[in-house]
Amino acid sequence: MDVIARYTHTFLWLQRYDEGLLTAPSGHPGGVLPSYSEAQAGIAQLKADLMRRGEATDLFGRERGDAFAATLGNLEQTVFGEAAYPTVETKAAHLLYFIIKNHPFSDGNKRIGSYLFVDFLARNGQLLRGGQPVINDVGLAALALLVAESDPSTKEVMVRLIENMLAPPVTVGG
Repeated sequence: MDVIARYTHTFLWLQRYDEGLLTAPSGHPGGVLPSYSEAQAGIAQLKADLMRRGEATDLFGRERGDAFAATLGNLEQTVFGEAAYPTVETKAAHLLYFIIKNHPFSDGNKRIGSYLFVDFLARNGQLLRGGQPVINDVGLAALALLVAESDPSTKEVMVRLIENMLAPPVTVGG
């Protein structure tokens, strides 16, 4: 496959972004978040692994108040009986964004947000497409840094970008 054919959907996203037409994809309905205790256990394991390698301190993953529990609760909200975050892609995008931008932990928000993002995609069968990661490790790092450096006024654009990255490739003209 040539480069142009391989990245046709990427070029379409970029065009839609440039034209202010980047919309939420239809996505996969639903999406089960980890429970608060499951998420805490995963973060504790991540912290232990990072500390063993000298890549984290005791501050890593220390919750600031109830902000983390509130984030998980907010992602389960309904509005007039409908899910506020109705698709896997929407929940995943907001999970990554909220953890990175709202700083619910004393240290490690980008790494924790990235971990929870891929864990959420995996638990909902959306981490791989055709046996390959939907977003590879380099792309995930770039995405986390992009969100971290973004102005809060661009939240919706960041979320739409992440949703589109996770959704199945669009067809040209579609």
